[in-house]
Amino acid sequence: MNRAMLLRASRRIGVVSLLVPAMLLLVPLYIYPLIQIGSLSFGDQDWSTANYVELFRDPFLLRVLNQTLRLSLVVAVLCVLVGYPIAYAMCVVSQRTSRTMTLLILLPLWTSALVRCFAWIVILGRNGIVNTVLSDLGLINVPLKLVYNTVGVYVGMVHIGLPFLILPLYNSLRRIDLRLLSAAESLGSRPISAFFWIVLPLSMPGVLAGALLVFMFSVGMFVIPAVLGGLSDITYMMAVEKQVNELSNWGLAAAMSVLLLGVTGILSLLYERTLNIETSSGILGQVVRHVFQRGPIHLLVWRERILAALFPLRASQAAMSKQSARLVSRHLFVKCWSFGLLVCLVLPLLIIFPLALSGEAYLHFPPQTYSLRWFENFFSREDWVTPTITSLKVGLLATPGAILIGVPAAYAIVRGQFPGKGIVTATLISPMIVPGVILAIALYALYARFSLIGTVTGLALAHIILALPYVVVTVSAGLKGTDETLEAAALTMGAGPVRAFWNVTLPVLRPAIISAALLAFLTSFDDVVLALFLSGTSAKTLPVKIWEGIRFEIDPTIAAVSVMLILTTIGFKFIAEWPAKRGAKLKGEAPVMQPTEIGRT
Repeated sequence: MNRAMLLRASRRIGVVSLLVPAMLLLVPLYIYPLIQIGSLSFGDQDWSTANYVELFRDPFLLRVLNQTLRLSLVVAVLCVLVGYPIAYAMCVVSQRTSRTMTLLILLPLWTSALVRCFAWIVILGRNGIVNTVLSDLGLINVPLKLVYNTVGVYVGMVHIGLPFLILPLYNSLRRIDLRLLSAAESLGSRPISAFFWIVLPLSMPGVLAGALLVFMFSVGMFVIPAVLGGLSDITYMMAVEKQVNELSNWGLAAAMSVLLLGVTGILSLLYERTLNIETSSGILGQVVRHVFQRGPIHLLVWRERILAALFPLRASQAAMSKQSARLVSRHLFVKCWSFGLLVCLVLPLLIIFPLALSGEAYLHFPPQTYSLRWFENFFSREDWVTPTITSLKVGLLATPGAILIGVPAAYAIVRGQFPGKGIVTATLISPMIVPGVILAIALYALYARFSLIGTVTGLALAHIILALPYVVVTVSAGLKGTDETLEAAALTMGAGPVRAFWNVTLPVLRPAIISAALLAFLTSFDDVVLALFLSGTSAKTLPVKIWEGIRFEIDPTIAAVSVMLILTTIGFKFIAEWPAKRGAKLKGEAPVMQPTEIGRT
């Protein structure tokens, strides 16, 4: 008994020791700076709530908060209205078509937010594609103002938020037996009534989860409103950045950050509860099951009973044939509508390709002449090459760091059992949830003390924190898919824990580690928010250069850079997924979507 207890204790200590590298990074560079932000919100020296009082008394900040919440709510609603038909169509089409639709949905998600902003500027600008087409058709005499205002913000936010809504909603819809629609229609229900009374209530967990995810993402968004919005389209994140960079009011900025962290934490908790709503016994689960699901179905049953008693001929064979024809036509309409929306989702990225090959000195679509001058311009200009090299250096430093820290941490939280496991897991994944501006401000205050601002090392450390959650999630999913008994068998045959992991678990886990490494590199290479605060002038990265080019001058070189980034990202993504798909093909299984598909933006 004592020996067994000693073995379990030693194994627990060994598993917990795997978390030491992650804690050595997160405690001084992530947890401590956030605690400092919280402490700073109550004053530099004397404990005071003056910053919070000002936060809730300042009419400008209250208006910005209200504007941000309203913007996030409208974006979430628009994403539901636009994304629901796409998610529904993915459930009624063939498996091959569904995979194609998934690829089209994920393609914008793999692309940098700055590239997508640039694409919408080209489409919606004063001399953009939309205004040019409308002017050529004689529909307008003066160009419409479609960008650098609220319209541009909504378009950009919905374009980026749609994948975050569609994927969780699709996961909810595919668990619903759509034969319930045919059954309801065979009993005399109209197709629209059957959908709104059966499918929609059953899919409410997915709708709520996706809407919460979009809302949470929109509240913390900084890049899209800053690039596509006007002077009046200030969001809460932009106000926090202004307090730091322009007004140097760190106390108020800290209080605003704490408030936003609280909102983000509550939304994250609601999102987690909503995902588990079918098995939840809490208030939210009871409300959704009784109000959104069971209630409408019970009402529909009584409604159809009454209609059947009043109009018994509605259930005749002729009516059933007519309803079947309507079901087919409705599915065809949903498919066509959904593919049209998917084309709109991908089209902004495709437009960049001919622009990158334009031979003209300004952006014009379609180009009159074609050449490689903008690609040559990129490789010949020092102000483009140097930031690219810096981004590569930072990415190549951050990627192995995130892997060396994230793989042992993932192994500990999947294989280990120890007190506080839930808190440790939440801490490892939380950098994925914390708004980038808040993390950047926290690190900026710390880096200023140790002269790390404007250094490749400081930026690489920040990007390790940023990429760590994606490594942990990806490797954890790979570990859960491996057979733990193989490792246990190696231990019983005399192999030590390290040797068993190296010879048995690691070869099986290699595809997940490769995917995690490529994902970590892309996360580092695409980051703009942390780089804006921490890169200074001596360690400017490529995303920062693109940011400056979009905000201060529309250089056609950005189109060439965007094309290279799109192709590189897609190439890395397929390389990362190839080992897993090859293994699934050899086993005769369908490839499984990576759990981090909706995590990056």
